[in-house]
Amino acid sequence: MTKNVSSDWSLTRPSRGRSVALVPFLFGVSGLTELSGTALTRLLGDLGLTEAAARALVARMRRDGQLVSERRGGGAYYRLAGAMAAGFAQIRRGASNEPPPWTGHFHALLYQVPESERAYRDALRRAALLTGYGLLQQGVLIALTDRSAHLGGLLTPPEGVRLHRATLAMAEADAAHAAYDAWDLGALSDTYTQHAEALETAVRTAPDGLRADAAVLRMFSRLLSTALVDTLRAPRLPEPLRPAGWALPRLFAAVGAVQRVYGAPAITYVRQVLEED
Repeated sequence: MTKNVSSDWSLTRPSRGRSVALVPFLFGVSGLTELSGTALTRLLGDLGLTEAAARALVARMRRDGQLVSERRGGGAYYRLAGAMAAGFAQIRRGASNEPPPWTGHFHALLYQVPESERAYRDALRRAALLTGYGLLQQGVLIALTDRSAHLGGLLTPPEGVRLHRATLAMAEADAAHAAYDAWDLGALSDTYTQHAEALETAVRTAPDGLRADAAVLRMFSRLLSTALVDTLRAPRLPEPLRPAGWALPRLFAAVGAVQRVYGAPAITYVRQVLEED
């Protein structure tokens, strides 16, 4: 994302993984909690998907529990669900999501999983990381607050698995080092710096009088989709635990600037499409 994307209004067809992020993006731009299947397919087409690919994506997300649907008046209406809805809410809170204070200890999950239960181990770790835990070392997940309630049935492990909830007391300096390792904050901050630089360039070089059309929606998506998804990887750390030069505040400021410049015409276009629908 280091190139000047504001001068390139083309959009290559999104990859399968990237396509999933387009759906919550469209919910965010629309400002609605529910979108019709017709409008969703049309807007996904504006973002580079064929009609068949858009329908397949919606069906797959519904099957995976990322969308729920309801049929009314001969059409289907969709809402975000599950982890997708939770991640969307977290992104919407963004910079306003104040971190908890440092209380002198981390909440931890300690686990020992035999190789025969590898699938459970991978599911536990994946769910924990999405919930806000960091991986301090193999078998040790840490968080600033107790996030275990969000893990549901994973807290009842299969036979042969040891899983314990605990607290790990640390001095502030040691906790800062632990956080740096658990969330790979150096690499994460570098990623946020790259995103911020690209967004700042796009704002600085934005043409005057942006039209409310599919092109501006594509650019708005291209600028923000990956950057916003990457903010989900950021732990909510109090100031004493953040590394020097932590780039997340800069990224949030750049996101706000992009929303002011590109967001207004993109929102206007989406509303026009929804009115036609």
